[in-house]
Amino acid sequence: MRIRRKNNNEIVPKRDITIADKTKKSVVVSLWNDHATNVGPSSKGGVRSMYYDRVSLSHVTSNPSLGEDKPSFFSIRAYISFIKPEQTMWYQACKTCNKKVTDAIESGYIMVVKVSDDSGEACLALFNEQAERIFGCSADELDKLKSQEGEENRFQQKLKEAIWVPHLFRISVAQHEYMNEKRQWITAKAVVAVDFAAKSRLLLEEISKMKTSQ
Repeated sequence: MRIRRKNNNEIVPKRDITIADKTKKSVVVSLWNDHATNVGPSSKGGVRSMYYDRVSLSHVTSNPSLGEDKPSFFSIRAYISFIKPEQTMWYQACKTCNKKVTDAIESGYIMVVKVSDDSGEACLALFNEQAERIFGCSADELDKLKSQEGEENRFQQKLKEAIWVPHLFRISVAQHEYMNEKRQWITAKAVVAVDFAAKSRLLLEEISKMKTSQ
């Protein structure tokens, strides 16, 4: 469809799409301008698109103004290099929407981890769905491992298993004010395993384009 903007009467293209996941929940996403008219890269699992705008961690950390006006989105390939075991890793959450509540049936993940690639490192905020993919268990299950007497090693082992495993992270970069100082805040929006076959196909495509342009 085409929408006329109120502020300047400009007509811009808009496309509404409905997306769903295995929970059988769906949301409507509005695409504007080029996103509404251009057909993007796609593949099984949506992994392909995470390679096209991939950047290094140093690209994010060396640009402190990123996310100043609105969040910026990138993809990175990185390893979790450190998880502080003493931090608060979960909160009581609503079973339906994962929002923080006082009385809840289950817990939801919320934590900060250190991620690294060959260009540097950064702190990354993880929430429930992304952390579950990384740890392979729910926050309640990890909490039980931590609270069991004489079983602390199982909790530590879970954290250890999550370190130095390559992941593709879809991240948002925003500015948050802390102690009257603006700081960069990086949040994981999606986490997928590295698909080496998809990466290889994309590299071959890029090589083919380079040969054609020459």
